[in-house]
Amino acid sequence: MDLGVGRVGDQDLGISAQELVTGRTCVIAQSGAGKSWGIAVLCEHLCKSYLGFCLIDTEGEYFSLKDRFPIIWIGSDESCDYDIESVDLHSVLRDAILSSRFVIFDVSEVDMRVKATALVNILYELESELRRPFLLIVEEADKFIPQSRDSIKMIEEISRRGRKRGLGLLVATQRPSLVQKNVLSQCNNQIIGKLTIDNDLKAVSHFFDARKEVEELITLDPGEFFVMGGLVREKILMKFGDRETQHRGVTPQILPGRPHEKKEAEPDPIPEAKPESPPAPQPVHVEAEDEEPHLLSGGPVDGEDETKNAIPTLLQRDEALRVVQSLCRRSFWRRTYRDRIISLDRISWPLLLVEVKYHGGILKKTTKRSSFILEGFHGERADLSDGLMMRPGFSELIGLDEASVAVLKILTPAGLTALEIEADAGLMPADVKKALKSLQKQKRITTMKTEEGALVYIPLLEKPIPKLSNLNQVQTMKLTTLSGESRGPSFTEEELRKIIKGLEPTAEITKIRVIFYPVYEAAIASDSGERRAFIDGVTGREIKGMSHL
Repeated sequence: MDLGVGRVGDQDLGISAQELVTGRTCVIAQSGAGKSWGIAVLCEHLCKSYLGFCLIDTEGEYFSLKDRFPIIWIGSDESCDYDIESVDLHSVLRDAILSSRFVIFDVSEVDMRVKATALVNILYELESELRRPFLLIVEEADKFIPQSRDSIKMIEEISRRGRKRGLGLLVATQRPSLVQKNVLSQCNNQIIGKLTIDNDLKAVSHFFDARKEVEELITLDPGEFFVMGGLVREKILMKFGDRETQHRGVTPQILPGRPHEKKEAEPDPIPEAKPESPPAPQPVHVEAEDEEPHLLSGGPVDGEDETKNAIPTLLQRDEALRVVQSLCRRSFWRRTYRDRIISLDRISWPLLLVEVKYHGGILKKTTKRSSFILEGFHGERADLSDGLMMRPGFSELIGLDEASVAVLKILTPAGLTALEIEADAGLMPADVKKALKSLQKQKRITTMKTEEGALVYIPLLEKPIPKLSNLNQVQTMKLTTLSGESRGPSFTEEELRKIIKGLEPTAEITKIRVIFYPVYEAAIASDSGERRAFIDGVTGREIKGMSHL
């Protein structure tokens, strides 16, 4: 299996998943060269391939992976899944290894060396027993394995003897000259980006055949990395691909202020709009009120004008056109465009504001609430914290009955037999049989195989199913009157209710309201065919992961 984590020119580059997960890899680049971005891209592809890992996060910058994937987040923040001071690490890690789960071990607010030492000792002990493929990722490795007696000895032990136990190791650092040489020498896979300090260049020189190759590291652009060793067939220079989750490790940028006298209807012009330089984002929020539920017709909130059901458009059409133009490829000399803009239309994209009430809790069951936003054409989750961003939602579940959703919720890549599904989901045999038939024949999102004489069922979902307990993102927002034509959601309240009940039998939808978000849809023609681009009518950025009906 290969993971398509980057590109070489116009070609996708795949690296060996087996070598990454069970081998020894170093990711090296100075500050600002894209090291953290690249590690996040690797983690996203590991999540999508159901390959388990544990990442030691020293800056608390990787928790955004949880926006897209079912990450187990251990740390000191009140939003963490487990408190780092009281968590039963042995139990959590054992489950993660056996079920190929993903763990972020956030040590940004604690004594990181003490906590990391406990973690790696338990991991090594468990893998000595279980011997399942699992990857340990150590960010800022120079803090844990420096060239001194303070080096955590178990990380050194894992670098030497972890492979035959199935425990892989990836160490990342900005300063390779400060990292324990015994560990770096064990890394038979290297991903090396821009370096300019002489001592650091010397520290990685043994990975290259000639001094001239080492000097190329000085000239690399951010995001460019040499990939060597067992990850690829031969040394190659690649650029990491796009992230699907938000990067929380970027340097804050200075943004020009807006005059206080400026009216909302007169946004500042965008001289040369580009995806990398969008108009300054405006905060958008959704007001949460206690009220009776509404159907998917966009009914009014109590005491509010029913016509105020749209988020104001801040990006004018000419500005959107320039953004789309910046996405079009030009000829080498930039005299003509290789891509042509065929059409540009403004769409009022339907969003569903949903509130759910259910019983939850581990030791004591209490009434809990979840509030979230779905985009209305496909059922993906919409994140409005910084413009419109698509997150994994319920698109693959629309049209399923409650039993089918309940079955999908418990299936893992390891698979379950029909009797195991019946026991775990608490369903009747006839319901399990009907659900499995529907999932295989109609939706084609499960498959089956024979394992040790038993027939097991395996999910074929492209995206993980979000948990109700993780869906809390609704804020306050200013609305305006919708202008022009609009289309309502393409699925019904009853379809959504079946999904919610399948995820949690005690759940009830307490409120649904439809509002509309401004989006520009462009058709772009090229020599390879026609493609669609969607531009955010608030921030001016291209919206990734969106498709029209």
